[in-house]
Amino acid sequence: MYVDKIFERATIRGIADYLLFGLEPDEDDRSYEERLDEPYMRFEKAVEKYDKSQTSELLDLCNEVSSETGSVYMEIGLQAGILLMVDVVKNFSREKGKGTVD
Repeated sequence: MYVDKIFERATIRGIADYLLFGLEPDEDDRSYEERLDEPYMRFEKAVEKYDKSQTSELLDLCNEVSSETGSVYMEIGLQAGILLMVDVVKNFSREKGKGTVD
């Protein structure tokens, strides 16, 4: 049944990937920290080619962009989560009204 497939994909990661990229979730079992550190380290090495300073303006700007992007997506995610919960409550209420939910 197609509903079963929906529930199989109903993970935080699966929903985020689908909402952001329209993709199936990838099978990445790295921790959040590992997932964040790996691209940052690659970026840091690339910046080093152009600016050897330990207080690189490029790194500072990257951190600022990353921080703001994270904040915006967190706000969007919280709002999406609240909307999903409202929808779930509506569905439960509708089904309970039909006498199909215990």
